[in-house]
Amino acid sequence: MILRMPRQQCGIEYRTVFLTATACALFLTTSIRCKCEKEQPPSAEQPDAPALLPTEMPAALEGPIEPSDCMASECHAKMLQVSYRHQPLQANACDVCHQPEQPDHKFPLKRTGREMCEFCHPVAGHKQRLHKVIADEGCLPCHNPHGSDTKFLLTGASAEFVCQRCHKIPRQAHKHHPFATGQCTVCHQPHESDNRFLLFGGEGNDHCFVCHTAIQTELAAAGVPHKAIEKDGCVGCHDPHSSDYPAVLVAAGNELCFKCHAEIGSLLAETKWLHGAVSTGDKCANCHDPHAGNRAVLLRGELRLLCLGCHSNELEAQDGRKIPDMRPALLESRFLHGPVRMGNCNACHHMHASNYVALLRKHFPPEFYEDFDLASYALCFECHNSALVLAKEGTALTGFRNGQRNLHHVHINRAEKGRTCRTCHEMHGSNQLGHTASTVPFEGGSWQMPINFEPIEGGGRCSPGCHDTAEYRR
Repeated sequence: MILRMPRQQCGIEYRTVFLTATACALFLTTSIRCKCEKEQPPSAEQPDAPALLPTEMPAALEGPIEPSDCMASECHAKMLQVSYRHQPLQANACDVCHQPEQPDHKFPLKRTGREMCEFCHPVAGHKQRLHKVIADEGCLPCHNPHGSDTKFLLTGASAEFVCQRCHKIPRQAHKHHPFATGQCTVCHQPHESDNRFLLFGGEGNDHCFVCHTAIQTELAAAGVPHKAIEKDGCVGCHDPHSSDYPAVLVAAGNELCFKCHAEIGSLLAETKWLHGAVSTGDKCANCHDPHAGNRAVLLRGELRLLCLGCHSNELEAQDGRKIPDMRPALLESRFLHGPVRMGNCNACHHMHASNYVALLRKHFPPEFYEDFDLASYALCFECHNSALVLAKEGTALTGFRNGQRNLHHVHINRAEKGRTCRTCHEMHGSNQLGHTASTVPFEGGSWQMPINFEPIEGGGRCSPGCHDTAEYRR
C-alpha cells in the first residue's frame, strides 16, 4: 500500500510511504498526530479510506511522537468510535504493542505473529488440538487488534458470522438450538481443546450429555441400550447442527432405522399388509425407544399393554376392515388364549408387516366356512397338534369329544364347508371355558350368531344358530 503525505506549510518535502498489506493491517491502523497548526483537506483524487484509517495524513512532524498523539482527531481517532476497544487502545498506550517510530514513519510491532497476542493472551499451546486457523494464520482472522463493535473484538457481527467464513454449514429446517441461535461456542472451544472438533464437554457422547442429561440417565439405568449409540454415538442418528428432519435426525423417520435394520425395511417394501404403527405418527418410535430400554428390542412397554396403546379403540385396517376395541377381550376375559395370557401378541401377529390378513404370521382361515386343507391352519399348528383335526377318534387330544369321537374332526375336517376355528372360539379371550365365544359374526356379516355353550357334567351343550341343541359327554 502507498500513502502519500501532502507537503504544506510544514515545509517538508513530498514523501511516499510504502507499506505491505500485513503492515497496513497491523500497524497503520494506528496513525500519528500531526504537529501542524492547520489541517489540509484530502485530495479530491483520493478514494475514501477504510473506516478505521484516517482520510488524510499529517504533512510534517515536530518533535518525538507520544503514544497519546496517535488518537488525535487528525489521525486515528476513528479507532475509538467502536463499542469494544483493545485495552491498550482505550488507554492511548499504543507503545504496549508498537515500537517507537522507525524511518519512513513506521511503528513495527514489538513481537511477531502469534507471539504478539500470546504475550498477554495465552490462549493456545496448552491442549492437544489447536484451532487450525490459529495455527495457519494467527489471531487476526477472528479478532481485530484495535477494536470492534462485537464483543471479544471479533471481526464479524457475531461469533457465528466469524465461524461461517470457514465453516460453511447449511441452515436447514430443523436446527440444534445452539446452532440456531448462533452460539457456536456453547459446543466448541474457539482456540484449543483436548477433544476432537474442539468440543467443550469431552469426546463423543460425553459432550452431548453435558446438556442432554435425561438421555444419559436413561442409558445408565437401561438394561438394553440401543446398539447404534454404542457403535456410532449420538451423531450416528442426529446431526449436531441442522437437518431437514425433526429431532435433527440425519434421515427421515423409518429410513434412518432401515440403515441398520435393513431386513425390516425389505419386509415393509415386499409385503402386502403393513402395521399402521410403522407408517403413522412416530413410526418405529411408536413402539421402540430409540435410545434404551429394559425390554427386548427396546419396546416401550409390556407388549400387551403396548398394543393396547392403539387397540383400545376401534380402528380401520388397511383393507377397510373394522378392528374392534381389544380391551374387553384382553383385560376383562376370564379365559385367555395361551399367547395372550403370556403377553405374547407376536406369537400370532407380525409386528411390522405380513402377507396374511390381520398381520398373522401364517395362514389362518379368515371365513366362517372353509373346505378343509391342513395348510389352511398353519398358524394354529405352530402350537397345536395337527392330530386335533386329523384323528377321528381318541381320548388324549381334546376335551371336545363324545366318548372317543373327536368333535373337532367332525366340525373342521370336511371336504366342503368345514367350520373354521373362529366359528366357535374367541381368538384372544372369553369368559367361557376353552375360550369359547358367546357370539360370532356369521360369514363376516352383521348377524352375531349365538353359540349358547354351557358346560354340563362330563361334557357340554350348545344351541348355536347353525344347528339344533346338541350335547356331548366325554
